[in-house]
Amino acid sequence: MTKMVGIRELVRDTSILDRYDMIEIEDKKTKKPKGLYVSQKYAEDVKKMIEQKEQEEQKRRKERFMRYAGMLSGVTQEKDIGALKEEKEEKYGA
Repeated sequence: MTKMVGIRELVRDTSILDRYDMIEIEDKKTKKPKGLYVSQKYAEDVKKMIEQKEQEEQKRRKERFMRYAGMLSGVTQEKDIGALKEEKEEKYGA
């Protein structure tokens, strides 16, 4: 079960945390979301999902960077992108 509560309501009645699996916390005055509480029952699943997304983002950034590796020294003229990636991974690690 989920519920949306304000910050003040949560502070006044912390037992809300025990009654719901997920609680969306918002600032009632500005109507802006401030956070999300997930019960311990789902905490490990959420952690794994976040870690997986972070790893995918790091991989994507690395691939974008590696596309341009070696361009300033002119090394890219004789080699394709795959060869450059292998060379850089050997030199700097995975």
